[in-house]
Amino acid sequence: MPTHTAIAAVAKGQFDAIQVETERPGAGQVRIKVAYASLIAFDTYITDVGYGVAKYPVGLGFNAAATVVEVGEGVTALAVGDRVIAFSVYEFGKGTGGLKGTMQEFVVLADHLCGKIPDNLALDAAATIPDNFVTAFYTLFDMFALPTPARFPAPTPPPDHALPILIYGAGSTTGKYAIQLLHAAGYTNIHHAFLRALGATRVVDYASATFAADVTAGGAKIALALDAISAEGTLARVAGVLSPQATVALVLPIKEGDTVAVGDAGLHAAVPPSRNPFAPETKIMYVRTFTYRQNEYLKENLMPVILPQLLAAGIIQPNRVRLLEQGTFKERVAAGLDLLRNNRVSGEKVIVKVP
Repeated sequence: MPTHTAIAAVAKGQFDAIQVETERPGAGQVRIKVAYASLIAFDTYITDVGYGVAKYPVGLGFNAAATVVEVGEGVTALAVGDRVIAFSVYEFGKGTGGLKGTMQEFVVLADHLCGKIPDNLALDAAATIPDNFVTAFYTLFDMFALPTPARFPAPTPPPDHALPILIYGAGSTTGKYAIQLLHAAGYTNIHHAFLRALGATRVVDYASATFAADVTAGGAKIALALDAISAEGTLARVAGVLSPQATVALVLPIKEGDTVAVGDAGLHAAVPPSRNPFAPETKIMYVRTFTYRQNEYLKENLMPVILPQLLAAGIIQPNRVRLLEQGTFKERVAAGLDLLRNNRVSGEKVIVKVP
């Protein structure tokens, strides 16, 4: 069987360029040739501390922009030559390993994890989108159970369109997509910093000493909040602006400190009880993005149908690209991991040219 190059965590604290077999797609699968793949903070958690790893090697990368080179039996929505974006999903705790990941020359994925992209969308920009888009959509329209419009933009506002909603960390890609989706769904009382152009109604500075007062200046406290960072410092700030019966969604894992970069600090699958800043009445929801496929409708439609429609309509915009294309494949990945673990990425996505 032919082989190709992949970048994988091979032991705790170690990653390498390895040769892996080039699989053929089975029923309901496609094989894609990856042009660009993204690195995110989660890749450093896997590489540096072995977070969620049950078995090595574990392929790095969750997003890919690629071209379909082979389709399996039963695949009808995709064809050889299609330009796609793809989302590689892990099932932590169920034998994670056996590679996968998108930081490799070829990867075989279920067809429902891929979506066609418009001709005018560059592949490197497309690679910034899938994981954070899925996180935002899943949180808003599944976990929060906000009504999903029949089409975007919504022709009429939803009944609760004035509900006070806070997106904390809207400078992150997940936060940006949450604001874009809420705006397109007709919500009119969205709070966050610096992102009025994306649809935020009230703009506040998260670093301000008067953050809580600024958010609640209109009177009502926040009813729904999404913390796209979910570090100890951000949880405390979010807790200070919530109404007593609020619901808050926290994107896992929970980080010690105040940034997505963890270094030697800890990662948690829930808010530590001894450091929980939320009121007893607050409903805490934990966002495990990879579980979105438990919703059968989202599994079959989110990546292959909904995302391509939103991209074609210009409602979802790619993030700014921090492109790494110099040096060897492994050197590019090493540079990207270093940027992320040292918290030197802001308002952009680290994209690696493959191979």
